[in-house]
Amino acid sequence: MHSWGENVGEEARKNYSRWLDGGFYARYLSGENVLDIGYSGYLDGVKPITPSAIGVGLDYPGYDGKTLPFGDDSQDAVFASHCLEHIDDYRSAIREWFRVVRVGGHLVVSVPHQYLYERRLHLPSQFNADHRRFYTAASLLSEVEEAVDPIHFRVRHLEDNDRGFDYSIPPDRHAVGSYEILLVIEKIARPGYADLVSAEPEITTASDGVFMMIPKPGNDRPVVAVSSTAPPQSVIVFKMDHLGDFIAAEPAMSDLRTAFPEAHLTLVCGSWNVGAAKELGVFDEVIEFSLFARYSPLNGTIDLETSVEELHRLVRDREFDLALDLRVDPDTRSVLKHVNARVRAGFGTKQSFPWLDIALPMISPTARGSARKDYFGARQFQSRVGVNHGHSLEIPPGVYESDNTIVWGPYCGIPEGTYIVTLHLEGAEGTIPPFDYDIVCRGGNDRLASGPGNEIAGVGVVLTLNSPIQDLEVRIWGRGVSSTRATLRGCTIVKFGEIGGPHQTELMAMLVALTRHRVCFLQTEERIA
Repeated sequence: MHSWGENVGEEARKNYSRWLDGGFYARYLSGENVLDIGYSGYLDGVKPITPSAIGVGLDYPGYDGKTLPFGDDSQDAVFASHCLEHIDDYRSAIREWFRVVRVGGHLVVSVPHQYLYERRLHLPSQFNADHRRFYTAASLLSEVEEAVDPIHFRVRHLEDNDRGFDYSIPPDRHAVGSYEILLVIEKIARPGYADLVSAEPEITTASDGVFMMIPKPGNDRPVVAVSSTAPPQSVIVFKMDHLGDFIAAEPAMSDLRTAFPEAHLTLVCGSWNVGAAKELGVFDEVIEFSLFARYSPLNGTIDLETSVEELHRLVRDREFDLALDLRVDPDTRSVLKHVNARVRAGFGTKQSFPWLDIALPMISPTARGSARKDYFGARQFQSRVGVNHGHSLEIPPGVYESDNTIVWGPYCGIPEGTYIVTLHLEGAEGTIPPFDYDIVCRGGNDRLASGPGNEIAGVGVVLTLNSPIQDLEVRIWGRGVSSTRATLRGCTIVKFGEIGGPHQTELMAMLVALTRHRVCFLQTEERIA
């Protein structure tokens, strides 16, 4: 068997002896009926993964690249090594591989790891232009769960394989060693309760009128389907977000007053958004709670559990008819668990957040597409004056000539596109000290933008690049006498990308509209036989 492993596929060859000696083959690939999908790759003379396995390539009789010429439940195992990343319709491929595996058999899939093989955030792959997707362990398992009913299989092995990986090789050179994700699932017989789990939910309520969703029972049991017994009179809204995200939420917040005109509306938001919240004139009460930071790149690590406990102390003695979390990202959804509310609404699914009574399964568009955000900390800047602490650069008050560069950096490379460049620099009490800036590249020979510092340290400067830049440099120039001490915390460069779905402003408006519909309009009681 060891000699056989010298001729299997290129990637499987690296692990053949380990799998054989460690019992991996005995557990998952020992049957007489095994398929090796795409076994030969780009090489000639390659053998299937075991002596009894059938190597299936595009030249296999009866195989059209999509449908396998084998019956349902006919194989002990299907092995697909570094194949899935080349297939556009991954759902159909996984579904077809799983179809031919018998109950008790295994589907073994390996793909290159995004942060071991690809070592970049976005397509295209710099080492194989035919790669359709990048993978982490989570995304690979997610694709399998999309393609195959999760109740029909169990995960038996999931591994980031970096054995022999050389972490000293830079990302622009091909990796050495193992750099893959390995997933093994076992096909199981569908349990007797499978149909109940898969049943479509029916809208109904508990006896006190709280809106909820439960599986539809058999026809011999009637269901009372109603919404909340009355429109909510007390609503608490969480928008503990950064400055820009709060501004994007203002239309949805205005919709809240229209949706619940008689309700007492309470808002929980960060300290930097309290003033804007009061000026909006929508909320009867604003509670200050700074879970995040004013600007997203300055978050650091958030102890969410401790923060939620502190927030709970602020509202634990109060009761609300409705609690609504308007943050699109899922990290604050657990806050709703700790609020004494009859109805809880937010983004996500009931499977992910079972405490939600109203769940809108949408994601932030910034999580998809080509948009990106890069943060360059103070340690990536240099200065003629002051002290660099790594996390911040202190610039003392003094006299600085207007033609004298004070701070420069971060010398980063960015591709072509449209960006917003923002310096996080503050003086006393959050003021922006007087200075000038410019943005240059190619050793300072090409000036891309310049102006007063309140532009780049305020809303940021829009920068459009028609070609990639390897050494983007942001410089601060003195402007006469500065009487205040300044602190530079870094620079954010945000790239615009195509929106892959509704903008977050639209998503929040959808959530408000859905919540209003479910708790205000469905006031009738209906018995379903």
